[in-house]
Amino acid sequence: MTTPQKKFLLLAGCVMLALLLAAGLYLQNEFGLLQRLIDAINTELSSPLFIGLMILLPILGFPISILLTVNGIKFGITSAIVLWLVVLPIHTFIGYAASRYFRPMLIKLLNTTLNWSIPAVPQHHEAMFSFLFLAIPGIPYAGKNYLLPLAGVSLRYCVLMNCIVQGALGLPFIILGKSGASMDPTLFSVALVVFILFYLLLRWLKKKYA
Repeated sequence: MTTPQKKFLLLAGCVMLALLLAAGLYLQNEFGLLQRLIDAINTELSSPLFIGLMILLPILGFPISILLTVNGIKFGITSAIVLWLVVLPIHTFIGYAASRYFRPMLIKLLNTTLNWSIPAVPQHHEAMFSFLFLAIPGIPYAGKNYLLPLAGVSLRYCVLMNCIVQGALGLPFIILGKSGASMDPTLFSVALVVFILFYLLLRWLKKKYA
């Protein structure tokens, strides 16, 4: 993809985001839909049910960003972060167990059908590879949980780097959820600034290492 195309896609994304925000503000002012949704999350969605969904759905590929935003709405920043840091290792353990179980069969299948083997990450590069793989955007959250152990990365780095990298990347969504629940423009501004900082950091990492 050429540089002008990338700039056009970035501009189109910014315009789309602005339109979505404007539409959201209009719907909120006219019909109070946002407040109704927040009230439904707080009153109709039980905490045990949401925690169960928070554990189960990302394993099946559901976008983690939506759940993190709802997490911030329902539990507030501190409790939502605690829940996020508890759920993260669970997803990592499940992804690791599933990937390691199917890895021999997948290797055999690829060797026999495509004459191709899964590259293994050298042990002395596991930490840096895990960090960059999880930090650079492009693959969904669930995919990273399964693909990292498929590359032969040990459990300790899968868990440690997931908690560090994915834990940090989830914070803006939690703050965004809380800002929506409390209608706090300051928190919304904080979430927006964190989003921008993470975007610039990830863009730099992708340019440098991808």
